[in-house]
Amino acid sequence: MKNKELKIGLALGSGGFRGLAHIGVLKVLEENGIKISYLSGSSIGGLVAAYYAFLKDAKQLEKEVEAWPINSLYKFIDLSWTSGIITGNKFDSFLNKRFGDLNFSKTKIPLKIVATNLLDGREVVLSSGKLTDAIRATISVPLMFRPRKIGTKLLVDGALSSPVPINTIKEMGADIFIGVNLYHKNEFIEKKFTMSQVALRSTRIVLYNLANIDVRQAHITIRPDTSAIITNASLKKYNFETVKKLIKIGEDSARRALPKIKELLNKNTK
Repeated sequence: MKNKELKIGLALGSGGFRGLAHIGVLKVLEENGIKISYLSGSSIGGLVAAYYAFLKDAKQLEKEVEAWPINSLYKFIDLSWTSGIITGNKFDSFLNKRFGDLNFSKTKIPLKIVATNLLDGREVVLSSGKLTDAIRATISVPLMFRPRKIGTKLLVDGALSSPVPINTIKEMGADIFIGVNLYHKNEFIEKKFTMSQVALRSTRIVLYNLANIDVRQAHITIRPDTSAIITNASLKKYNFETVKKLIKIGEDSARRALPKIKELLNKNTK
């Protein structure tokens, strides 16, 4: 009797620009023949997951990201004092140019994207409709991007309810759950703070703890340590070299996890 092929679910976590490390993780898994059967993503993880579910080609994804206007990221910022600092209209145009009217049903890998309902605080799992709507919802950081209305829900950043959506891939039917957690204890090195840094550190502490709760369900957690870049860079300093460094960090972290992944696959197929 032929052994059942185990289905791997991969949950890509939130974390802002740290999320470019997800691309390195995907590259290494792909290069080593680790087939991903289900994908979930939160915030930047939702954006990368959508790209990969659509392309199913990590090297092509890397090329596309390297072509993003990293040096002119502020072109995506259109100020508004309505319900968010950034309306997101320019980012919408960027997403529409890439994904158009593509629906979840057209992705090459089953995909679910997590957002948070601002009206009741609950996690919302998006798995139908336009990818652009789901991506905009999951990356809508409060006080930065205007919330995205989908149906009766007013959606914001998925990180607020599930930074690393392991439970989502579990519910999709995965046998093995792999999470990529971008929040690392090494980010908490700085000991002197301005008031704005206190606010930022407080947010990071909450997300760090939420993410660690999420990955308790994971069989394997990949933890790219991007702290050296994140703690020493501002948004204006991001450039092509920063992108390459983040991707390389993702690659290295995935390679460290490969023995455990292969051991788990071999153990469960004997």
